[in-house]
Amino acid sequence: MGFFNKVVLLGNCTRNPEVRYVPGRDLAVAKFGLAVNRKQKDKEETMFIDIVAFGKLGEICGEYLTKGSPVLVEGRLSQNVWEQEGQKRSKHEVIAENIQLVSSRRDKGGDYSSGSDGGFSSGGSGSSDDFSEDDIPF
Repeated sequence: MGFFNKVVLLGNCTRNPEVRYVPGRDLAVAKFGLAVNRKQKDKEETMFIDIVAFGKLGEICGEYLTKGSPVLVEGRLSQNVWEQEGQKRSKHEVIAENIQLVSSRRDKGGDYSSGSDGGFSSGGSGSSDDFSEDDIPF
């Protein structure tokens, strides 16, 4: 039986991407937050999700994304587990595989994409599977 792990989110960046490089590997790792809204009848719920992008995609995120940017993120869900002060901790985040900038209603132009379809993708190079979580510089 095969398993399927795919996440598609549309939201706004909550902070500018933080881009660092894996020591000795020249591999960019970008982290940023995404706010995603969900409306239910009379109330609105906002979720804050951590996004991680590797390689060229991470570099592009650092160059073009800013706080408040509307973005469509496609990727997979990942869980980090660690121990802190003797207690097991865990955190979910989305590993981005494709990111598209979405024009806001106020923005009539300014296509900041690197691809002809208005998006940019990791292209398979610099995959997070090539190294362990200990290699990530933050």
